[in-house]
Amino acid sequence: MWFQGLSPFARVRSAARKRHWSFDEDADGLWYGLKGSHSGMNWLAEWNGRGLRPYVEVSVPDTHWVDGWWFVTPRERDLSEPPRFLAGAFTGKEQPEWFAEWMHAQVIATGCPELDQDFVVAASSPLARELVPIGILEQLRGLPVTFSKKVFLIRGRGKLVLHVEPVGKADALPVIERLAVFAEQIVGALSEK
Repeated sequence: MWFQGLSPFARVRSAARKRHWSFDEDADGLWYGLKGSHSGMNWLAEWNGRGLRPYVEVSVPDTHWVDGWWFVTPRERDLSEPPRFLAGAFTGKEQPEWFAEWMHAQVIATGCPELDQDFVVAASSPLARELVPIGILEQLRGLPVTFSKKVFLIRGRGKLVLHVEPVGKADALPVIERLAVFAEQIVGALSEK
């Protein structure tokens, strides 16, 4: 019990155990991963504090398969490369499967001025550019401002990823829980259409 109290992730480990989530952590206290399920949908989350700006990322399977990727960021967010990728150079972590396509994605107009003024949407393939994710943007507008102004959303090839930064270690667990529920809502709403 004494050692668990000294662990930087004791609270997260305890919460994960109560919710029947799997928990993995590094020895340095700069990363942890969670696997869980909400309403029958599996999700994978990580908090990473190795870079300049700690982040949370939640990934869920998406029933809609698109040959290519969509990338959505709030218009007010700095559109430069997210620091997580810079951090990957120092940690040796492999780049995500969509990273190369993100570097060459083209910005597209949604056709809805109110959405275009709030979000920047980019797509990596002609097919993805034809299928503008209006439903996702409408869902994002429903998020609390604390999330909607920070989220970097990636969708394609059977996966939906929500990336939020900066997120401190103490704030990460509630953010992960909120993003897992929100990701399930997005996928559920899009599969109904």
